[in-house]
Amino acid sequence: MSWEAFRLTSKSPSELLHTLGPHGVDSLIRQALDALWREYPEESRTFENVRKRAGELFARNMRVWASIKKPSPQAFFENLLPYAADGHMRQAMVLAWMMMPRTGGRDLADVRKAITDIYQRNVEGWEEDNDFFTKGRKRKARKVVKTSKSTATKKKSSKTHAKPKSSAKKKSHPKPARPAKRRMRSSPPRQRPRRRGRASGRMTGRSLWDLRLRLRDS
Repeated sequence: MSWEAFRLTSKSPSELLHTLGPHGVDSLIRQALDALWREYPEESRTFENVRKRAGELFARNMRVWASIKKPSPQAFFENLLPYAADGHMRQAMVLAWMMMPRTGGRDLADVRKAITDIYQRNVEGWEEDNDFFTKGRKRKARKVVKTSKSTATKKKSSKTHAKPKSSAKKKSHPKPARPAKRRMRSSPPRQRPRRRGRASGRMTGRSLWDLRLRLRDS
């Protein structure tokens, strides 16, 4: 959605913040500085010249907003010069106004103050980057966000109340003994069948011969 579409809609501050993000105003000011650098004539483009042009851009747009008596879309874009940098700067002002909470009332003086702070912050970073890339100066050390004491105490207490690990060795249950392997017995030697005599009721060859002799003699 274009900027004009956002300006003409009745979106709430929370909806604009959710869509464009809290960096939306900062991004528009950066785009204004970028447009100044790219549109400046190459033969005379230096950091000092573009930095001076940026100061003029900021001053003339702030004068227009300082003269506004009643906030309105027409007043916000009054006396707007047809340059890309001026369009980005004026859009940053309008976006700051639209994203401010409406509870308790809004004041244009607060918008001018916020825009001034964001602009100065970008210009200081711009100058620092230029010095670093042209003169090799050391960059300023940024403050490291430290953990608050309450958070550190909370983390420490959570570690203290953590369940201690048991030092006792776990009882190891004996593994069930494996059944002994069954030894395969070798088959017994094959025995020759015993010859049965009279007791078995079966007549052998000799007993049959004796019977024949008896029958002959009788």
